[in-house]
Amino acid sequence: MVTILHRHSVKPGHLDPWRALFVREVELRRRHGFTTLRAYLQEQDEPKLSWLYSHDDPDEGRRSLNADPEHQALRHDLAEHVFTNDLVRPVDLVHDALTSTDRLVVVRRYSIVGGWDEFLALWRPIADLRERHGFRVLFAAVDRERDLFTWAFDTDGTWDELPDRQRAYYDDPDRIALRGVFNHMADYTIDPARQLL
Repeated sequence: MVTILHRHSVKPGHLDPWRALFVREVELRRRHGFTTLRAYLQEQDEPKLSWLYSHDDPDEGRRSLNADPEHQALRHDLAEHVFTNDLVRPVDLVHDALTSTDRLVVVRRYSIVGGWDEFLALWRPIADLRERHGFRVLFAAVDRERDLFTWAFDTDGTWDELPDRQRAYYDDPDRIALRGVFNHMADYTIDPARQLL
């Protein structure tokens, strides 16, 4: 089974028509052997989808999907509502909670430098520490070829309350000891999101 991380941006003001088309796309991919694991929508600024799905043979799944006239029609319908910045990449899941949530989701994306083994050796205790502080880690995906790390956690409260909620976590001596993780992050983004699937 190969896991795919599919990301693209929704044009501002187009979320409602896009949502209906996304439901169609999930169902169409299911008919071609893709299993959706979860999907998160970052709605701040430019809406961005982070969609995890899997397939036994993704190349065959894509060939089958691309040959389906319904897929061609759907791509045409989606073109009005999404930018053409699709990033569809195989990833290794290094954490997967398979949890649904109605809490605030925070999606974090890092550009990694200095080696994956070193980064993950620091990130894994960070994930455990987040859990101890009430932040449930939902997934973490490694794109080794592009040196991208995408992960998400959920928490109670709102985006505006997040800095206060994280204070005890960042002040924890165990977290302070792991600050070396920043040596492996050339760039990063942090965005609120909500779970779609």
